[in-house]
Amino acid sequence: MALTAPVHDTDRAVQQAVMAELEYTPNLDEARIGVAVSDGVVVLGGEVDTLSERYIAVKAAQKVAGVVSVVDEILVTGEPGVRFSDIEIAKRITAVLSWLNEQPYEKVRAEVTDGQVILSGNVEYNYQRRAAEKLVSTLAHVRAVENRIILMARPYPADFQEQLLEALRRQGSLDVSKMSVHIQQGDVYLGGIVSTAQQKHDAEQAVWKHPAVKDVHNDIRVIPDLQ
Repeated sequence: MALTAPVHDTDRAVQQAVMAELEYTPNLDEARIGVAVSDGVVVLGGEVDTLSERYIAVKAAQKVAGVVSVVDEILVTGEPGVRFSDIEIAKRITAVLSWLNEQPYEKVRAEVTDGQVILSGNVEYNYQRRAAEKLVSTLAHVRAVENRIILMARPYPADFQEQLLEALRRQGSLDVSKMSVHIQQGDVYLGGIVSTAQQKHDAEQAVWKHPAVKDVHNDIRVIPDLQ
């Protein structure tokens, strides 16, 4: 998606707010990031040195009121200096995963091509899968991480749906009466409407905390003017 100028006053206001939030965010060179908005959809472009900066920029944009979704087109160019080979990056990934000192990571493998990493294998919990991706993304010269780590099959309780709904109710920003939760063989399908992209993200993270969740399909719609 190409960066284009906003065509509506609302989009211009969202663009200015996102740019201000990027400028306010620590450890981020906002001058290198472009922001375009169309009907509440924010497109981030430009270049950053590290994958961590890219993640930080996306999360900052998601927080802004009026943002429906964020399209990430930021390029990771790598930190200045001597570039690491793919073999060196793979060795560093193996080392940092061993630092986590948990047996599940012994089954995680990394494939590196031109600085782009594919993680595969399996672990017991989603937080372990996310921790592996987060740690690898902080390494210098890693340009992208594709997380293909799968979760081991786990039994789920008879009141699984109600437990997930209760977890959503505990999120003070969410109106669960406008949301739906359906379960199919451990996969959770979220639907309904919320007023911010951050709320959509929070709903998904709340569901992921349940150990029996195998995958989450987040089909929640963001309607900024929702009351």
